[in-house]
Amino acid sequence: MLEEEATMRELLIIFQEGFDEANITVTVNGKQARRDIGVSTNPILGIANEVSVELPAKGAQVGVEVTNRGLKAITKVSGRPKSVLVSIEDGRLVMKEGTGREALL
Repeated sequence: MLEEEATMRELLIIFQEGFDEANITVTVNGKQARRDIGVSTNPILGIANEVSVELPAKGAQVGVEVTNRGLKAITKVSGRPKSVLVSIEDGRLVMKEGTGREALL
């Protein structure tokens, strides 16, 4: 069990501004890791949702697709990223690495 834990790590994905009843699919290395339906940004908090996915220890490509808006972005994560911030800005899906301190819960 410890060997398996050493090969996987957790990444927090924080969906921020611009989501309105979004259907979101998250992929890790091209494989679906999670799907959420009807995600909307809370205008007071500026956060739509927070999810965790497991990543292989050697790094991965993390993709996010908003299927009902035709938006898609992929970012490569390596090392020990704490979080990825995702927002919709000017009609584009934007992903950037976070510090891990952005979490609400």
